[in-house]
Amino acid sequence: MKKRILLTYAMYGNGHRAIAQYIESYFKARDPELEILAIDLLTYSTPILGRISQKVTDFFLLKFPLGWSLIYELFDNKISSEIARHTSMGLFKNKRMRKVITDFNPDMTISTHFFGSSLIDYYNRKGIINSKLITVVTDYEAHALWLKGYKREQAIIVGDKDEVNYLVKKGVKRNIIKPIGIPINPVTSVDFDIIKATEKYGFDGSRPICLFFGGGGNGGTHSLPYIRKLIKSNLDIDIIYIAGKNQTAKDKVDKWIHDFDVKNIKTLGFVNNVPELLQICDFVVSKPGGAQTTESLYFNKPVIMINCSGGQEVANYKYFEKHGYGKRIRTAFMFNRYMKAISDNPKIIEKMQKNMANNRNDKAMEKLYDIVIDHLKD
Repeated sequence: MKKRILLTYAMYGNGHRAIAQYIESYFKARDPELEILAIDLLTYSTPILGRISQKVTDFFLLKFPLGWSLIYELFDNKISSEIARHTSMGLFKNKRMRKVITDFNPDMTISTHFFGSSLIDYYNRKGIINSKLITVVTDYEAHALWLKGYKREQAIIVGDKDEVNYLVKKGVKRNIIKPIGIPINPVTSVDFDIIKATEKYGFDGSRPICLFFGGGGNGGTHSLPYIRKLIKSNLDIDIIYIAGKNQTAKDKVDKWIHDFDVKNIKTLGFVNNVPELLQICDFVVSKPGGAQTTESLYFNKPVIMINCSGGQEVANYKYFEKHGYGKRIRTAFMFNRYMKAISDNPKIIEKMQKNMANNRNDKAMEKLYDIVIDHLKD
């Protein structure tokens, strides 16, 4: 009989979905006999409340990071996180959600968002389903909200080995904490030609190449002061600027490129070849999101982190700085100074690359697969 694996995530930002999609793709490729269903919890949430909660979260993440940090800290304890858990049940504990989960009747659930872990734990305790449960923490810190069902979970996957002692102090049994890294599995070509790929973007590889994730969601323009200073400085660095679906950002950057007559910047809109771009570049500029920084770590590309949204992203940039994988920059002025330092001395990036090479995360997905299969055999 086929084993059924449910993947749950929630579209508060893109990271939870990105990790779930990586897991789904890898597991299907490893064992086509597995029956896998991935669901966005917000699709089945109480419609009005679900949309409001998403918009409120996006507002704080994009517009008011200090407020998001305050909320994050407020709910990072047992009492307040329990209140948040009960509130989330009001969003997701409904007939539509119950039907999709009970119809699938999973043998195993892998959750990349704490709401999914809480929901499956609730259904298990009520005897509605009997699913084993693994939580994948998609940032480099496990907030209290990730720990509501840890006494009944098979494993908690974390990206930082230093999280083990922290979670043990929180009451989590050491044997279920798996510090294997955040699991991703970018698809790359075995015959990838980095020289041809680099030339495709108009660069010859003689200068450091920076991959700048600058678009942001919902028309975000917070990266524009950073890229504008970089364009004006015309440093000895080649830049690929990704605006995503943010046409406003792309138009402004294209205009500045024309106005300042620079030749070392290529702008792109929405792309679906991030693994290729990460292989081409020497380092990355981005927000310190869990999925994006982990992708950079996978490819051994240091991250210059800007526009931190607070909360979990603080833990992410601290993890990268602690291990020498990147640098957090707070203002456009300081960013431009640091980029000039890299332009003058590319060994700054080379040192970070060496640090990353000593602690790669490219086996995390394989390790997660082995953990899941072992528990499905029990």
